[in-house]
Amino acid sequence: MEQYMQRIENKVTNDISLIIRSLGGRIRKLADVASWKRFHLYDNELFTIDSGTKLDKVKMTNNKPSINFVGRANTNNGVTDYIDEIEGIKPYEAGCLTVSLGGEYLGSCFIQEKPFYTSQNVNVLIPKHEMSDNSKRFIATMIFREGRLRYKAFIDELNRHMKTDFSILLPVTQDNSPDWDYMDQYMQMIEQKAKDVLCNFVSYAKFHELMV
Repeated sequence: MEQYMQRIENKVTNDISLIIRSLGGRIRKLADVASWKRFHLYDNELFTIDSGTKLDKVKMTNNKPSINFVGRANTNNGVTDYIDEIEGIKPYEAGCLTVSLGGEYLGSCFIQEKPFYTSQNVNVLIPKHEMSDNSKRFIATMIFREGRLRYKAFIDELNRHMKTDFSILLPVTQDNSPDWDYMDQYMQMIEQKAKDVLCNFVSYAKFHELMV
């Protein structure tokens, strides 16, 4: 039994290693961005940048909560609470992106899955046209990468850059417009690789549980 379990463990380890190596190869290709183009987030192909509702969470109520509250966080899509809708303040629609402009989690960017309000120093990106979730995830990753690479929390934050000189690199088609197909396919590949890794871990864990 020990030998059999060792073979199973080795197979899972080898499968995971192959997946990681494959994923690593694709990521290295992503780093070759010489043909990509820089876009401002407010360009016609991308978003309307809104300053957010700038609410204070401690002043919110949650008697009959129906609205997500998005703050400067890097977990749970930035959602830090679930609150009551405020009369006279329309929530942002699901499908918009939020960006943390400063603090410890500067550049954190997420797709919001439900209607929401925002705290201070959180911008909202409203797509100017139909955009797939995979494309949004790709862009959110590039925003986070750019934010962490070029800006500093508490020193040079994104507040004064988002609507002026902040830009991100994106793959482009022959006419220099964003290559949405590339972004979709790349994120699909990442998602599938992640699922493969998890499936291998779960299968091994279940089998191990049955054998012990």
